[in-house]
Amino acid sequence: MEEMKTMTDEQLAIDYMAGDNRAFDELLRRYKNKVFTSICNMVKDRVAAEDIFQDVFIRIIVGLRENRYTSKGYFKFWVARITHNALIDYHRRNRILLADVNEENDLSTLKGQDFIDICKEASIVHKQTLDDAVKLMNHLPEPQREVVYMKFFENKSFKEIAEQTNVSINTSLGRMRYALINMRRMAKEHKVL
Repeated sequence: MEEMKTMTDEQLAIDYMAGDNRAFDELLRRYKNKVFTSICNMVKDRVAAEDIFQDVFIRIIVGLRENRYTSKGYFKFWVARITHNALIDYHRRNRILLADVNEENDLSTLKGQDFIDICKEASIVHKQTLDDAVKLMNHLPEPQREVVYMKFFENKSFKEIAEQTNVSINTSLGRMRYALINMRRMAKEHKVL
């Protein structure tokens, strides 16, 4: 593990994609504080920040496993983009629109009718996406379906899910990871999403 501390992020990412789980442990060690701090600064809610943090690292794991990261020396920017997207998804789930947000997160530029139109469109898209996601979810194995339902429909943290299902947090995260992989595969096969 000591030799991994001298490796670049890109080398670690490539090693992890090749199956070396220790490489991901080192990436997690390097990025966990930066990512968590940036999330906390945006949401100001520690429980929500922990959930978003877990979501970010699930996305990173899935992205690396599906070879969606290409080594060009930009791993930290890739992680930043994933974090940014997870924050946007969080705000969308909580019906906070980030349209025309400036660096101070000023939402005052939204006009009343613009906001109503955006909300209507977002609501329709959200309902269609949710319906498709439920169809996919219903084809998952029971343990995976249970984790997805508890996370996205009951809005539970992975800690709560682990406690309710009598498994470790890592097992809950693993089930979610495989559920997302399976749902993406099914969506591609059936051109659902």
